[in-house]
Amino acid sequence: MTKKIQILLYLFIFFPLIGIAQKEIGVWEIKDGILITNQATNNKIAQQYWKIVTNTLPNDLLHNYVSSFRLFTDGIEEDLGGINPMNDLNSKWQVDLDIADMDIHSKDSTHILSYTHTLIHEFGHLLTLNATQVTPTEDEYQEDKKGYLTMEGYAKKKSYLGQFVQQFWPPRLLYQWDRIDKKWNQRKRLRLLYRFYLKRQDSFVTDYAAESPEEDIAEAWTFFVLANKPIPNSIKEKKVLFFYQFPELVAQRKFIRSKLKSIPLNYLENFKSRVDY
Repeated sequence: MTKKIQILLYLFIFFPLIGIAQKEIGVWEIKDGILITNQATNNKIAQQYWKIVTNTLPNDLLHNYVSSFRLFTDGIEEDLGGINPMNDLNSKWQVDLDIADMDIHSKDSTHILSYTHTLIHEFGHLLTLNATQVTPTEDEYQEDKKGYLTMEGYAKKKSYLGQFVQQFWPPRLLYQWDRIDKKWNQRKRLRLLYRFYLKRQDSFVTDYAAESPEEDIAEAWTFFVLANKPIPNSIKEKKVLFFYQFPELVAQRKFIRSKLKSIPLNYLENFKSRVDY
């Protein structure tokens, strides 16, 4: 995933040619939710990290879709991790985690909350972009009658993302965002995206949520899980409330919260964007 918008702007402006090298720790097969230890080294650390994932997140989607688990590092607060489809059918996914940004031995509550946010956010992508939610396509450009086009395909009209876009991304807003997103100049694109966010701070739970509708729903999902149920005074609060209409998501929220050692107080009100997801 990309770096937080403000930091990316700084990096592209002042260090446009510098790349951060990633150190590969290993890649493991996941079968029916079980990590297969078929490597000579780093199996123990992989088991420890995978245990945190499966102890925190609902296992049904992990079992059904996650087929690969990758650990790496590029230093603190670069790429924290991600979740990516491994085939065109969106039926197999890989979870990537940076061991520097997710130090499972840390006792620091802020650090733990930060990587917990990341885990829940990435699970939100799996939740909203898996094979039941998105129809694969070879279309390169969106056809409005088919719905919202993601990198994985068209969001089904009754999918979580399809309904979310229908409610919170009206055509005019989607058009304004799409014009920015198509910019080839990455520096200019990021600058315009940040301006896009600044004009609509009451509409997005974080600045990163303005990156795309996919990031918007994943961030809103994360606050749905971690924050108290808000009063709908703004669009961003309504985005958090969006998930309460789905009993299965309320059940997943309850499950995840039951696995956390502590629940943050007033998370939506007190959150300050720090990192990317």
